Amino acid sequence: MNEGIEIDENFKPEEWADLNFSLFLPDGTRIPLVQGGEDIPVNLGNWRYYVELAERHRLKANADAFKLLREGLACVLPIELLPLFTASELEQLVSGTRVVDVNMLRQCTEYENISPDSDTVKNFWSVLEEMTDDERTLFLRFVWARSRMPTSAQDSSMNFKLLGAQGAAKDDPDRYLPHAQTCFFSLSLPPYSTKEIMRNKLIYAINNSPNMDADVRLHNADGWAES
Repeated sequence: MNEGIEIDENFKPEEWADLNFSLFLPDGTRIPLVQGGEDIPVNLGNWRYYVELAERHRLKANADAFKLLREGLACVLPIELLPLFTASELEQLVSGTRVVDVNMLRQCTEYENISPDSDTVKNFWSVLEEMTDDERTLFLRFVWARSRMPTSAQDSSMNFKLLGAQGAAKDDPDRYLPHAQTCFFSLSLPPYSTKEIMRNKLIYAINNSPNMDADVRLHNADGWAES
């Protein structure tokens, strides 16, 4: 289709006006890819060579950091086995799953001062199942200060504890927020009068207590802000 059309290899597209054989580093400094690279413009005749040099430099730029990372991984993982897994499989094995599995959480749940057959518990699991993936991640951070579940219930370092409310939160539940303790992976849940109230309280709590510091501040505050 392009037979007979001559291409001027010295032609430099307008979009390449500032492009030459040099490269910016992450700290903002600029280095030449070849001797005198700052004065060699990239054009239709040499752009492939420029791309090759830039790619080669980028791949080698962090070699020392990657070497240290590999040595660190080797202290805790059998790195000779890593080629057996895909990137996503390795991520799940090391970091756990991104999606909070409600059924898995239920399997490793203990109940204290609350019946697993009570309406409160049934409503709780129903609300959790109806949450979006992002909301369930916020919930996990609220009760455990983590954003990922282990690969399986057997791999969990500790069980989730669902506790009954105490004191005023038990006597007048609709005025109180759920109370989480991340160190113990526990949630104290008032016996709210309706599922809708429980949903609103949980959603409010997980969105307004993003840090572990909140464990000792406002999780069991009297009531909640209303506009």
